[in-house]
Amino acid sequence: MYIYDDRTYDFLAVNDAALHQYGYSREEFLSMKATAIRPPQEIELFTKANLNVPDSYFDFGMWQHCRKNGDLFYVHIYAHRTKFNGRDARSVLAIDIDQKVRTEMAVAEKSAEIIDILESITDGFYALNKNWEITYFNKTAEKVLGRRREDVIGKILWDSFPHSREGKFYAEYERAMTMRESVHFEEEYTPLGVWGSMNVYPTKDGIAVYFVDITEQKKIQQKIANDERSLRAIINNTTDIIWSIDRQNNIISANDAFWKRIVSITGKTDRDMGEADFDKDRLLRWKQYFERAFEGEAYKVVVEDQYEGREIFEEISFNPIRNVNDEIIGISCFSRDITTQHLYLSRIERQNAKFKEIAWSQSHEVRAPLANIMGLTALFNFEDATDPGNAEIIRSIGEASQQLDDIVKKISDKALQTGWEE
Repeated sequence: MYIYDDRTYDFLAVNDAALHQYGYSREEFLSMKATAIRPPQEIELFTKANLNVPDSYFDFGMWQHCRKNGDLFYVHIYAHRTKFNGRDARSVLAIDIDQKVRTEMAVAEKSAEIIDILESITDGFYALNKNWEITYFNKTAEKVLGRRREDVIGKILWDSFPHSREGKFYAEYERAMTMRESVHFEEEYTPLGVWGSMNVYPTKDGIAVYFVDITEQKKIQQKIANDERSLRAIINNTTDIIWSIDRQNNIISANDAFWKRIVSITGKTDRDMGEADFDKDRLLRWKQYFERAFEGEAYKVVVEDQYEGREIFEEISFNPIRNVNDEIIGISCFSRDITTQHLYLSRIERQNAKFKEIAWSQSHEVRAPLANIMGLTALFNFEDATDPGNAEIIRSIGEASQQLDDIVKKISDKALQTGWEE
């Protein structure tokens, strides 16, 4: 406590507590004016405050004062008019509230920092007390849920968002609230068609809810799922074998025809098979095929195999799968049964061989008797049909004709062997 002159502001009296607080001796303190214990920026406010002070006890509120060493601290001032040694004066009670003010300021600063963070994050955030009343609602939550914070703060969540009791919301929030444990889940708020990735944490007074709008991701996932089902329906609507593998030769995807063939080879009815289920020759051959594709080559091979008790021929395509960096991460494979085509081509090849043989016969065997007939015909005496030589010529033409007929029959038989009879 201290007393100062109402007109000159000279200090007139001071107690020990004030001397200890301000750091002055009694002589020093009583030699100063009341403005000396105030920072320069508050002196004008101090003088104005002294102009119209009521006679009664008055609360001047919070001020900053200055110690002898220059430190500033906060005080709460109470004062009233008095007479001291015949002089008009003010009697002042200064209560040290520095620690309290600085704590409150720190808390307010930290609260402002937290609020700034909550308002700047892209996550939606709201807080609930133990009565399910909304105590905070950030701007992302306003945007995603289409409600203004002033319309929901202080209101019970289930009343402000009636459909939030549906799905997982109520059960998971209740678990976080009562069990005091963090929970994570994904759920759709059906009235808005909004999907949220929800993270709920227990707090001292209730729960805090962070959520991310994952509606677009869910739409993409749904499209991918639909596309995958459509693709699977397509690849399963064929007897061709389709599959893909990664660099460890693990199956990435495969159609039903593939697994049917695997069952026929390994005898297993599930998809959990290993290298030991295949014979070494087959395993080595296929590893060589895959190695070629992993080196970047896209190619086709025709292989012969046994399936369902018959010999089959298959054309197999190998195509490298590349990622966005053009790195080969797998192989897509496509196998088509070409047994019918292969047998047809083999038959064509055999026919071609016969055709070549027939052509050779035509160009060589037929030529000899035909040349004989042509030569004998040129010797025939057409002017004198009774020429005795004509009889010999006719006999020789008959022999050559018989030879030609035999050759034609031979060619006809060969032609029939090629399938011409069909």
